[in-house]
Amino acid sequence: MIVFILGRILLTEAVLLLLPLLVAVLYGESILPFLLPALALAVCGALMSARKPKSMALFARDGLAVVAMAWIAMSAFGALPFCISGDIPHFVDAFFETVSGFTTTGASILTEVESLTRSGLFWRSFTHWVGGMGVLVFVMAILPMSDGHGMHLLRAEVPGPTVGKLVSRMSDSAKILYGIYLVMTVIEIILLLLGGMPLFDACIHAFGTAGTGGFSCRNLSVGAYQSPYFDVVIGIFMLLFGVNFNLYYLLLLKRGTELLRNTELKVYAGIVLVSVAAITIDILPLYQSFSVSLRQAAFQVTSIMSTTGFITADFTVWSPLSKMILLMLMFVGGCAGSTAGGLKVTRIVTLAKAAVMHAARAKAALPQR
Repeated sequence: MIVFILGRILLTEAVLLLLPLLVAVLYGESILPFLLPALALAVCGALMSARKPKSMALFARDGLAVVAMAWIAMSAFGALPFCISGDIPHFVDAFFETVSGFTTTGASILTEVESLTRSGLFWRSFTHWVGGMGVLVFVMAILPMSDGHGMHLLRAEVPGPTVGKLVSRMSDSAKILYGIYLVMTVIEIILLLLGGMPLFDACIHAFGTAGTGGFSCRNLSVGAYQSPYFDVVIGIFMLLFGVNFNLYYLLLLKRGTELLRNTELKVYAGIVLVSVAAITIDILPLYQSFSVSLRQAAFQVTSIMSTTGFITADFTVWSPLSKMILLMLMFVGGCAGSTAGGLKVTRIVTLAKAAVMHAARAKAALPQR
C-alpha cells in the first residue's frame, strides 16, 4: 500500500514537470531537462502503482513513512532538471536547492539567479508552491482512500500541532484547502500584473509568497523593483498566507464571528502590529521619512514572521534592537495550519498560558504569612 501511494506521488510529480516544460517551450529553451525526468517518474510511478492494494487503510506509522520517503524521492527526481540543463551542474547542489524549494526553507547555493534559464527559475519557485500546502495533500484530493485513516497522512504532512477535517470526507477537505490556496495565488498574480510586473516575475513571486519560501527571479529579491505597490501587495499576501487556512473556510461559510474570536489570529495580528510599530520608530532616523520607515518595517516583519524571506532593504545596517525583534519573529513563525514555518503562534500562546498557570499554582503553594 505504501509503494502504491508513493507510485501515485511520483506520477503526480511527472505531471507537475509539464508546467516548466511548457515554460521552456514558450521561451525557446530545451525541453529535455524536464521531459527526461518526467518520463522516468512516469515509468517508476506506473510500475509502483500498477497493483492496487486490497485495503487503503493508512495508520500513523504508514503516514510518517510515506511522507519521509515521498519528500526524498521527489527531491531526488526534482533535482535532475537543474543538472541536465546545466543551471546547477553538480547533483548535490541541485538536490540541496530542490529540498530547499520543496520544504519552503528558502536557503540557496546560488549567488546569481538571473543567469538561470527561465524554465529553471520557474521550476525552482514552483517547488515552493507545491511544497507550501504539500503535494501529499494534493494526492489525497485525487486518490481514494479510507477517510478514517487518511487523517494520518494529512497529520504527517501539514505543519502545526493539530490537524482537523474541514468537512466530513478527508478528500473533500484536501480539495477545499488546495482550492483556497490556488485562488489566493491567482489573486496575487493578478494584483502584481495590475502594478506592471511581468507575468513571469509575477508567477515567480506569487509562488514564493504562497509557499512562504522566498525564492525570487531577481538577485535583489523584491527590492529590485523599487516599487511601494509591489511591497504592499506581497507584504499583505505574506501576512495572509501565514494565517490558518481553516479560518478562510469559515469566511466562505459566512462565520466571520468565529474568526474574530480566534485567539491565535488575534495574537498573530498583535505581534505583527507591535513589531512594525517598534521597528518603524527605531529606523526612522535612518530613512528620514515615516512612510518609508513604515513600509520597510512592515515588509521585513511580515517576511520574517511568515518565514518567507523576501527582502526590500538591507536590515543588517539596522540597530541591534530591530535585528533582535526580527530574530525573535523568525522563531515565532505563522499560525498553525498555514504555509508558514516557525514554532507557530498557537504554541507560543499555549506556552504563555501554561507559564501563567504554573506561576499561579506556585504562588498559591507558598506559605501564607
